[in-house]
Amino acid sequence: MNSTAIHDATAVASYPYWTREHVRFADLDMQGHVNNVAFAVFAETGRAAFLREIELWVPHAERYSVIVKLEINYRRELMYPCDIRVGVRVTQIGRTSFTVGVGLFDGDHCAATIDTVHVRMTQPTRTPVPLNDEERAQLQRWLRP
Repeated sequence: MNSTAIHDATAVASYPYWTREHVRFADLDMQGHVNNVAFAVFAETGRAAFLREIELWVPHAERYSVIVKLEINYRRELMYPCDIRVGVRVTQIGRTSFTVGVGLFDGDHCAATIDTVHVRMTQPTRTPVPLNDEERAQLQRWLRP
């Protein structure tokens, strides 16, 4: 595999973390394919599992992340029934923020790529704070720009 494929958001090899989702009949729209909002939900589920796994999402913790940007690029339809593989990676690490990239795959075919920018915050000030060394190290392990 060449080095450019590793960083291609539409390539399975670009994602080090995986979960699975199942298309439900309720996810369909009037055209009979998966509704655009369902794509966001599939990505959210994968992203949440990933952030829990690396302990950057701990319910009721003093430090937490908020999404300040969400971008979805639709690449192909998803139809019912379908099992979706949800790939997750970190694409950027900043001072107070990081970007998570998600790929939704039907087999090896990329149906969508989703990027979310997260800003680290703290209670009770609810203001941005720099990533600490532990958070930065966890994110670095999953970095695939």
